[in-house]
Amino acid sequence: MLESGGKQLLLMADTANHYAWSVAYPDWEVRFDMDKAAAAATRKKLMDVASADRFPLIGYHMPFPGMGFIETRGEGGYRYVPHSYQLI
Repeated sequence: MLESGGKQLLLMADTANHYAWSVAYPDWEVRFDMDKAAAAATRKKLMDVASADRFPLIGYHMPFPGMGFIETRGEGGYRYVPHSYQLI
């Protein structure tokens, strides 16, 4: 978590490997997860916190501009919502 002037930005890095399915289904495991259970639990926790607190995030595999928010979508799922790189 990066913080400046009371504002926060989460650097999600490789937590989600694809903006659609890794975010929508955080329990799905991917080949690159070294500890699949821990990776899925981390994604789920991050999606819970990011959607509840609505802070912006940057992820390596998110579509341009790579910055956005996580929203809940029914039945325990989530979705990535891109945002301008200018958070004013």
